[in-house]
Amino acid sequence: MRGYFKEIAGHTLWITISVLTGVFLMFSSVKAVQYAYGKLPNPSTPAPIKESFTRKAPVVKKQEQRKIKPRKETLLLFTGDIMLDRDVRKSVRKNADGDFSFLFKKIESATQRADITFGNLEGPVSDKGKDTGKLYSFRMPPEALDAIKEAGFDALSLANNHTGDWGRKALEDTILRLKNSNILPVGAGYDINDAVGPKIITKNGLKFAFLGFSDVGPKWLKATDNKPGILIVDDTFADTIKEVAEKADVLIVSIHFGEEYKKLSNKRQQTLAKTAIDNGARIVIGHHPHVAQEVEKYKDGIIAYSLGNFIFDQNFSKETMRGLMLEVTISPNGKIKSFKKQTTKLNKFFQPELR
Repeated sequence: MRGYFKEIAGHTLWITISVLTGVFLMFSSVKAVQYAYGKLPNPSTPAPIKESFTRKAPVVKKQEQRKIKPRKETLLLFTGDIMLDRDVRKSVRKNADGDFSFLFKKIESATQRADITFGNLEGPVSDKGKDTGKLYSFRMPPEALDAIKEAGFDALSLANNHTGDWGRKALEDTILRLKNSNILPVGAGYDINDAVGPKIITKNGLKFAFLGFSDVGPKWLKATDNKPGILIVDDTFADTIKEVAEKADVLIVSIHFGEEYKKLSNKRQQTLAKTAIDNGARIVIGHHPHVAQEVEKYKDGIIAYSLGNFIFDQNFSKETMRGLMLEVTISPNGKIKSFKKQTTKLNKFFQPELR
């Protein structure tokens, strides 16, 4: 009897196992069908996060491209000789109570408008030194420099035959005063290295360098390794220009040359000016004749042989009471875009006016 029940229990166990196995297989088959038809989520896919806990991702707007502003053109302005001593100084004392800005009132809209304004300072601005005893000896008072700066001048050539009228001390003092006024002293320095070193103004992304030379002396004032002075035209002229031109985008060379009161340039002026252009100068500005001379294009440059007097007391002729202002527009690539000549006339108070 015990064997019979044991046999029944064994059959029952195998039947139970078979049934459970069948149910499990059937359930699995149903689930598989549901997965296939998308009725149940795929167990390999993460469960979705409830809506209440989701945060919308910020919409990243496409960054607008910055518009690159085109580089500006640069306006350069060049004037003639500036001499604020003698009768000019007397006029300022008499008519403006010593205020030298009086001289520029009728012209300052033009000189201040330019990006860079340049002229020739015909003599030292100082209260130092000793008169060297020349027939015509100039020394301008230090307060005159404030008016020149206020009028918009950025660079002044000192390479001329009157810079040494009151000796080296006055020249040194002039260089220092110009530098302290943020005006470039061109063509002169505390020694030869300072005089030759490029005087650079950066405007609108371009480097404008200035060099100044005198072809009319005084030779004793030539800058040396250990003495202040000016640059004199000599056999290093072309090489100096070439060296400085490599350090700038636009090189302006000022030369004090020619014959006084002559309305046309001479062969010497033409040779020097063209040599300067040939060796890298873009613009050559001449002074010394006290009257205006021709302006011409040469290769990719421009030459003004003499701009005449800007402020001077030479009222013995119409020509010496007139001058030229030269406006030169430089393109962003450093090339000359255009130039324009404007005639100035000195009135009885020695104020330059546009004609």
